[in-house]
Amino acid sequence: MTDIKMKIFRGEEGDGELVEYDIELDEGMVLLDCIHRIQHEQEPDLSCRWNCKAGKCGSCSAGLE
Repeated sequence: MTDIKMKIFRGEEGDGELVEYDIELDEGMVLLDCIHRIQHEQEPDLSCRWNCKAGKCGSCSAGLE
């Protein structure tokens, strides 16, 4: 496992700020997995829009390195 820092814009309609989160990165995780981990472990009020993660369109497959 690797620890990473991830910044997420929190706000509405251009009014907000970048908030930094420390998370554990497991092998094979993609960006959507990281957002869901932050949502589950640190910020239950975090919301995001995402597709089905069925691997058909690739919108959730941004890899992390």
